[in-house]
Amino acid sequence: MPGAVITGAASGIGAALADHLAARGTHVILADIDADRVETVASAIRAKGGMATACSVDHADRSSIEALASFAKAELESIDLVVANAGVGAGGPLWSTPQRNIDWVMAVNLMGPIWMAQAFVPLLIEADRPSRFAMTGSEHSLGLPARGGQASIYTVSKHAVLGVAETLRRDLADTQVEVSIICPAVVLTDIWNPLRTRHERFGGPRVIEQRTSTEPGLTPDEAASRILDGLDAGEFYVFTHGNDLAEVHGAQAADITQALDRFRNRYGAEA
Repeated sequence: MPGAVITGAASGIGAALADHLAARGTHVILADIDADRVETVASAIRAKGGMATACSVDHADRSSIEALASFAKAELESIDLVVANAGVGAGGPLWSTPQRNIDWVMAVNLMGPIWMAQAFVPLLIEADRPSRFAMTGSEHSLGLPARGGQASIYTVSKHAVLGVAETLRRDLADTQVEVSIICPAVVLTDIWNPLRTRHERFGGPRVIEQRTSTEPGLTPDEAASRILDGLDAGEFYVFTHGNDLAEVHGAQAADITQALDRFRNRYGAEA
């Protein structure tokens, strides 16, 4: 039976991905910092006949991720897909973002995928069979969305995740392990209530008003379906939206193109 490991699986995209994969016959390990909530999701999948195992993990703790990898190796017949999906956000411009929020966002969003790669990629290489390591970035990985207000440290972290994915793809070029970066635009998930599970060492949890389903955005189920289509197709860039991502990437690409044109005007086409 194929196996998959998904972090941030207690809700949102992670939970929906687990549900879709289990329906296909994959044994899914759902990992999340919220142990009770992720067990509820796994139980619901099992009630529908799927194979789902819940596991607690702290994406901001390397030893916790290493323990997850050991658990997955023992629990699954094979590890075919790993999705480093857990992510958090904090708002505000960089100059006024509290250091505790900077440390928290960078630990979960950036160091988490790095530690996931360090823990799982050697297992995937050792298995010497086709497999995929995916990480969840954002439309923020591809540029700077004009909508949605300031989320500066979140954007910084998601830009960095793209760098992780690109270098990991290069490093694994001669193996059977493929890499993907998932770039969602607006999906109605708990990322809109980001401080709900903030660690005590980073200031503790705080609940804020969550977006409602009447606001624009895909449901997690819709997003998961599109993400799996991209993963099945072997895409490196896996999108949930077309127009939104094109707008964000296009704006950044135009800035770079215009800067290159100005540079060549100054120094010549061969500079």
